[in-house]
Amino acid sequence: MLDLGYDYATCVRNSEKVAWKLDEVLPPDTKLSFTRPFLPAALAGDSRISVLSETEKLKLNQITGNSYMNLFAFVEEYIIATVVDHAQAEMYGDHMAIRALLRFAEEECKHQALFHRYCAAFAEGFGSECKVLDNAAEVAGVILSKSPLSVAMITLHLELMTQAHYTESVRDNETVDPLFASLLKAHWLEEAQHARIDALELEKLAIAATPALITKSFDDYLDLCAAVDGLLQAQTEMDIESLSKATGRSFTDSERAAIFAAQHAAYRNTFLISGMTNRQFVSVLDKLSPEGAKRVAERVASLA
Repeated sequence: MLDLGYDYATCVRNSEKVAWKLDEVLPPDTKLSFTRPFLPAALAGDSRISVLSETEKLKLNQITGNSYMNLFAFVEEYIIATVVDHAQAEMYGDHMAIRALLRFAEEECKHQALFHRYCAAFAEGFGSECKVLDNAAEVAGVILSKSPLSVAMITLHLELMTQAHYTESVRDNETVDPLFASLLKAHWLEEAQHARIDALELEKLAIAATPALITKSFDDYLDLCAAVDGLLQAQTEMDIESLSKATGRSFTDSERAAIFAAQHAAYRNTFLISGMTNRQFVSVLDKLSPEGAKRVAERVASLA
């Protein structure tokens, strides 16, 4: 249905080629450097905030980088549960699919450990407390309550988005912190196979779906995008409070509004728009339902 040019065996072989160990990528005793930006300009909103000094912009960039890492650990909570469910559904069936899905789940657990270890190192070295979203299990429950096809859609969205962040903004970018970039590279290497497995699983669900279920799945997907936007707004508020603590500065209402607008817009672009407009993702949506793909494009316009 989706005319994919790969299979589960290909994903397993590629996964084995690029596999890495957590302690080699980020040793437990790693100390972070806070001399450079963590996120490139394309993923951070700090460069557009005229009410902040350059030093304050750097602080906000690093706060956002920490939030960025936590958000990935946050969403991978539900992805692990989803992949395990898909592997269970394949039990006594396609053994190569089971291998691919179980590798996927194990790698996502490793990614969570990577992000949590990074955030702990950040908390130890940054110098002031930075709040991040911490209700991952609750959010995972909300996501998993939606139709399986819509969950597969939002997962593919996130996996493709992650890759684009690295290949389009971080790779070969000499302005960002090299350790931060190396962690995103390690993540990208394995996420490339995860996106392929997501597409294979999505295709299986789509083949079995009725037109009515596909329409409902687009409804659910757009609801999930709205829920993600709510989380991004909450994280934006936390980032502003973290910046105030880090700089010892109290912001006026107008300053706070300017920071919020730029920061929330950057988060929307990073976690929603870049996924919803990804070329591969748009192609998949169009094959599922041209009308559904049109609705997603309309939502993108409203977010932008």
